Formats: sequence, C-alpha cells, structure tokens
Amino acid sequence: MDFGSFQDVALAMASMRPTPLGPIMEKLSLSPEKYGTGRRFFIQTLDDRALSPDVQEKLVRENPPEGVYKIKGSDHCPFFSKPQSLHKILVEIAQIP
Repeated sequence: MDFGSFQDVALAMASMRPTPLGPIMEKLSLSPEKYGTGRRFFIQTLDDRALSPDVQEKLVRENPPEGVYKIKGSDHCPFFSKPQSLHKILVEIAQIP
C-alpha cells in the first residue's frame, strides 16, 4: 500500500488542525429538502483499511449516488496514495452536465 511520499506525509501532518467532536457526535436529520437535492458521487478506495470495500459497497447501496468510481491501489487518502487517479475522476465529475 502506498501512503504517499515522506514529503507528502510531512506536509499533511503540518497542515492538520484540531477537529471539534460536537458536530461529529450530533445526530443528523436528513430529508430531501436538506440532503436529497444535492448531486452525489462516490469514490471507492479499494485498498482502504479504514473503510473496507464491503463497507463502501454498503454505503453505496444504502445511499445510491449518481455515479461510483473506483481507485485500485488507493488507501483511505487517495489524495496521497493515488493523486493522479483522484484528479482524473474529479475532473470527469466536474464535466458532467
């Protein structure tokens, strides 16, 4: 598994900021008005150890996106492990009318 270069990891560590726990712990109330109108795409990271491919498939089944993309060889952070693949997918999504 490729976690990116040492320089990438050092930059990520230097860029990290504290995250408040409150918003993460709050229960969300989702509705078509609050959530269902936004376009959704899912990028599966196939070598992810934080969210296994099975868990990612379950997320897709339970909340079907407009499109699903897969990055083989990517860990949980594709912006480090497979940045070119992620970039290609994001450009493709951005060009969808």
